[in-house]
Amino acid sequence: MAIRGRFILRYTGAGPTPRAHVVQLRSVPGTKVLDASDKMLLVEGRQRDLESFAHECGGWVLAPEQTIPVPDTRKRIRRRAR
Repeated sequence: MAIRGRFILRYTGAGPTPRAHVVQLRSVPGTKVLDASDKMLLVEGRQRDLESFAHECGGWVLAPEQTIPVPDTRKRIRRRAR
């Protein structure tokens, strides 16, 4: 069974992300581009399909999305020790 999840695709070539590569990626069944910047794409899809895309097009690095929980920084009233 293929692992489905969210991944970061980073373009390591010169210049911005090639538009033709993004069009090709959007045509991969079950793959959705969630966000894009000059050199990175946040995509949702099957890991196997995304690895295949990165290998075919060249200049792409695939990494799973990592989330870091934000600590609770709310101030709390301390009770006096008795």
